Amino acid sequence: MVDILNNSGQYGPPPAVGNGRLAMRATRKSAVPPTHFLIELYNRDHLATVYGEEFAVAALCALQRRVGGWGGLVVAADAWRFLVTLPRRTERGDDNAPAADTQPLVERWQLALNAAPFMHAARRALLVVGVDRVALGVGRNEAGEGLCPLRQIECRSGAVPELAPPQCGWAWRFDYQSDMAAALAFHRALSQRRASLVFQPIVCARRLAAKPKGASERTSLSGQLYQEALLRLSMLRDEPDLSPGGLVAALERLGLVCLLDRAVLSAVIRRLETHPGLRLGCNLSAMSLAPDQGWWSGLLDRLRTQPTVAARLTLEITETAALPDFERAVAFVRQLKSLGCQIAVDDFGSGHTRLDFVRAIEPTIIKISGEWVEAATVSRAATDQLQRLGGLAAALSSHVVAEGIGSQEHVAAAYVAGVDWMQGVVAAAPVPARPRVVLALPREAAADDASQVPTHPDALPRMRREPAGIG
Repeated sequence: MVDILNNSGQYGPPPAVGNGRLAMRATRKSAVPPTHFLIELYNRDHLATVYGEEFAVAALCALQRRVGGWGGLVVAADAWRFLVTLPRRTERGDDNAPAADTQPLVERWQLALNAAPFMHAARRALLVVGVDRVALGVGRNEAGEGLCPLRQIECRSGAVPELAPPQCGWAWRFDYQSDMAAALAFHRALSQRRASLVFQPIVCARRLAAKPKGASERTSLSGQLYQEALLRLSMLRDEPDLSPGGLVAALERLGLVCLLDRAVLSAVIRRLETHPGLRLGCNLSAMSLAPDQGWWSGLLDRLRTQPTVAARLTLEITETAALPDFERAVAFVRQLKSLGCQIAVDDFGSGHTRLDFVRAIEPTIIKISGEWVEAATVSRAATDQLQRLGGLAAALSSHVVAEGIGSQEHVAAAYVAGVDWMQGVVAAAPVPARPRVVLALPREAAADDASQVPTHPDALPRMRREPAGIG
């Protein structure tokens, strides 16, 4: 059990609990109960294993201190989570006023608590934090007292990132530290505007196959399906040499890939808003497909209010990691489709691709992994397999794309297989945008001043767009 912040701002033991159950007292003079949030440190055991128990305890206390600075009252805690209450208030002092929408507050807390590195005893790490609004009973008797176990609260909360459990031995600790070093380097790149996007067109296979060898690059770009946003990082000398694929894998293992996915999606939406003639796409990791993780409400609101932007956005689902929750993932993709977004399945035929998931989400586009195209250039059997895979993809979607087109042999193999579209350096090279599209941390995560994060749901302004000057 860890110490928590009490009403006087000092650290002490949590409120008394009986048989693991938390006693909650409602405000007697108000018919509207206060707002409660469950905040969980998902990688608490990982931090304790790698950096020590003192580091993990200090991390949880730092989270409590921060939400306390935003007006939250920590009312109970255990080793990896705590419950926060925000007393209901209105400008007119009307206790019976309707509850305000707290989703923007959940998202702001989520972004701020996840994306700010934590430092203790000269060690730094990114915390994997969940913020979820929970509804508690207002009581069982006239005194307004009720009992609610933290375990039951956790079961009613949102999606939990799928983290592999900590392991014994130096090899696992070294790998975890390496992944965390990559995540911290990426965070620094975001904060210093050293992460940007380039855009690679997906071009018509028929036109590409018929293009004369001496034709210009401009001719080959006609008939685009859309342009995919690709990550580019400018690393410093003392930072690890990160490839985009290696970074994604590290963030997925740490449970932090939403930080990357949200930054990319925000930049792509911003570019679509300012360039009405473009059709763009970007990746979403399977681990980001959770509608109630607290990362997405602001961006989804922007798409909901701008259907012409949503219609020009293609979201590529990558299953380099396994789906943490099939039903939640399907529900989230269907929500994106209801907004008007196009859905693509990336790297079909590799990774953790699940046919039942593909059938459930009914994508518009399926992108066949480049390894199948490469194999088809050296083996007749592989050529037949690529044709059959292309046929399956065509039965499940409206458009089929062959990825990894890096040579004329790849073009020929993909064209013979009957694909509609091709993507790769021979098809069309990635090009930077003008002006450069720079990724950035959310303002809530980048702000060091906790006072910039709204403290009460009733005082929340509407979510505003990020500054248009970025990117």
